[in-house]
Amino acid sequence: MVQSRLLISSRNYSSWSLRGFLLCRLAGIPFTVQVAAADDPQARAELLSRSSTIRLPCLLQGEIAIWDTLAIAEHLNEAHPGAQMMPAQRLARARCRSISGEMHSGFAALRASLPLNMRARRPGFTLWSGPRADIALIQEICTPPSPAASSPTTWR
Repeated sequence: MVQSRLLISSRNYSSWSLRGFLLCRLAGIPFTVQVAAADDPQARAELLSRSSTIRLPCLLQGEIAIWDTLAIAEHLNEAHPGAQMMPAQRLARARCRSISGEMHSGFAALRASLPLNMRARRPGFTLWSGPRADIALIQEICTPPSPAASSPTTWR
């Protein structure tokens, strides 16, 4: 098996890096983590050689570099089917991709108001209506459709 290397920025402050780390961990692949700061000139040169966008995480496996969390998930699902990174059933996989895409690119109010800091505790923090609406939508899409749902269009 090819040894994998995952380039990340921070699992504490970057939800993107944390996602890449969790995907590799859940896939059960052997991998090493290399923390790279995009503002370090040497790290920047390394990242530019792997990805034109300097986006992290970046999974390196042999000759391939995968620098997007959705692409990493798809790759791990194909390369390690036993890890069951995505549902086996086609329609369930399509729903999974839809939810993943929305999580990947949506929820601007939540991202702007509540940047990731895994160690932060803010008792009494005021949560405005925009992020509250995003949180409600996340809860809705993470609720599996009921067996009584008449068609996939009734799924959110």
